[in-house]
Amino acid sequence: MKRNIIVPLLTTALSLCIVACDDDDTSTNTEKEHIRVNQKNVTTDASGNIYIDGVLAYEMTTVEHGSFYMGSQSVEPAGINYRIDAQSAEGPVHKVTISNDYLIGITEVTQDLWIAVMGTEDPTAAKWLPLSDTNNDGLMNRNYQREGYNSTYDTCEGDGQGDKYPAYWLDYDLIDEFITELNKISGGSFRLPTEAEWEYAANGGNKATIIDENGGSRYHLWAGSDDSDEVCVYGNPNFEWNSIHLMEVKSKKPNELGIYDMSGNVWEWTADYYSSNFYSEEHSSENAIDPICTTKSLFRCIKGGGWESLSAYCYNSYRGIDCMAYNSNIRTYGLRLAADK
Repeated sequence: MKRNIIVPLLTTALSLCIVACDDDDTSTNTEKEHIRVNQKNVTTDASGNIYIDGVLAYEMTTVEHGSFYMGSQSVEPAGINYRIDAQSAEGPVHKVTISNDYLIGITEVTQDLWIAVMGTEDPTAAKWLPLSDTNNDGLMNRNYQREGYNSTYDTCEGDGQGDKYPAYWLDYDLIDEFITELNKISGGSFRLPTEAEWEYAANGGNKATIIDENGGSRYHLWAGSDDSDEVCVYGNPNFEWNSIHLMEVKSKKPNELGIYDMSGNVWEWTADYYSSNFYSEEHSSENAIDPICTTKSLFRCIKGGGWESLSAYCYNSYRGIDCMAYNSNIRTYGLRLAADK
């Protein structure tokens, strides 16, 4: 290998956070290194698979290059990728070409891999406890710090702790640190997928199912199915910890490429900065080749929805957004690895 939001945020929040920010790519992480006394032996093979102490822990699969129609639209039922509830930022539908094969994880990064790489007993920077919601809003405080723990929920059923659950509670800085450390100790060249790579893989790549409908055509709504319950862990938008929770990876069916959990379970950060006009301004009338939004702001694009999301936010084409400086609900955020092939 070589390295080359749940609900949308309010308009007022967008206006407050659209400012320039420093380069925070994984290749330029200059933060102080941590001592990781419990770090395990993490290695990778020529196929990008990752091993912990010689045991396979994380599998990658090859996504063959090709072209697809990215996004959705709600104005032309007989057109491409029509969906009546498509958001404006998902359009216009435009042709995208992925010019090279690439690797992507068949699951989200799991807690056993996070612990092995970060050298900690805790898969994230938080403990496995719900928030003590001091503002009674279901969110973290305004400094994006976790608000204290609520001991009454210490044994909350289904809180998502275990080796094969996705790592979550992950803000962008934590993921940056994780990928940097993973590459250092494994010799790999892992990264986040671009938004286009993510959506292409979720649709099934060049094995995508094409559905003829209303005189037009589209892909599956969720990754591998039009039945959300087959492939998607979702359904708790009211922050009810005794209701829907995380599930172990591979608990639902995979898509056409054998990839799991691209719909639901945890939101997945991408390498793209977020611009609601990126499709229309850059690629509406051309064949976009390997697009990535590099216009810097505090926003990144997140994809796939999470266990607290409505199914509509788990569509392949839905464009989630969160601010790297004020993560509104990162307890539902994780990641999936990618790499050049």
